[in-house]
Amino acid sequence: MPTNTEQDLNNFFSGHLIINNERKIIFCNAYIGDLSGQPDVSLINSPISKFMTKASNIFIDSYIYPLLINESVAQEIQLTWVSQKGKKTPVIVNIKLGLDGLSYWSVYICANRDKLQSAWLKANEKLEKQSQELFRLATTDPLTGLLNRRELQAQAQKVIHQANRNSSTFALLTIDVDFFKRVNDTYGHQTGDKVLIHLAELLTQERRVNDLVARIGGEEFVLILPDIEQENAFLLAEKLRTNVEKQSIENMTITISIGLVVTQKNTQVDLDTLLQLSDSALYDAKETGRNKTSVAQL
Repeated sequence: MPTNTEQDLNNFFSGHLIINNERKIIFCNAYIGDLSGQPDVSLINSPISKFMTKASNIFIDSYIYPLLINESVAQEIQLTWVSQKGKKTPVIVNIKLGLDGLSYWSVYICANRDKLQSAWLKANEKLEKQSQELFRLATTDPLTGLLNRRELQAQAQKVIHQANRNSSTFALLTIDVDFFKRVNDTYGHQTGDKVLIHLAELLTQERRVNDLVARIGGEEFVLILPDIEQENAFLLAEKLRTNVEKQSIENMTITISIGLVVTQKNTQVDLDTLLQLSDSALYDAKETGRNKTSVAQL
């Protein structure tokens, strides 16, 4: 007949074990028997290792028992219990080492803990995706997906710093769609948006890995091309311009005007100055016939 204490322990919805210094079970309650898939009395004198996975046994040897020797207590340890039929169940174990060399284990299935962890991981993943989406919205133009003005300014500082450090030059191109107001007035803003999207695609097709492409407002775009001399920058600008002219967008041909400025080696310059110079060159291109590239000098 089980004692009252044993009967009380069988009423707990948690497992209770006493393990001797040979790491054999000398007491367990009914919860442990159910977890193991066999009567609890049949577990007596069985080594605890019999009911653990290989990984759990390694952890018990390398971490839990050394911890018990040093601190007498091991709390909220996750292990994997193996039933008689080989079913593996994640469990949480709390262990206290007694003065007599016995260790007292409480065990419970951590299914809810796993669910909580899974829910936390899903929530964390959702927050990460939301964070990435917020970053995208804060740094890109919603229509074309190019960098917006603020992000261009932030990334341009890196280009300027690199150019100063390496004594190299870079180019800034300001691009404007010719007669864009006429497109909107004649064909509507939806067609105008399609023109801007198509132009953005053409600009990104020709970009190098480190080039920056941005839409800074309306029909105005900016390209920053690191490590390039004026001659090559002009050739690239002209290639972009002629590529746009050759394309048919919504059954019409559009052209662009470009203002170009290229920095000089070992010359400190800021982005606002470069934008002003390229804007002046762009204005000159429009005033002298459009569909051309005009170069500003520092």
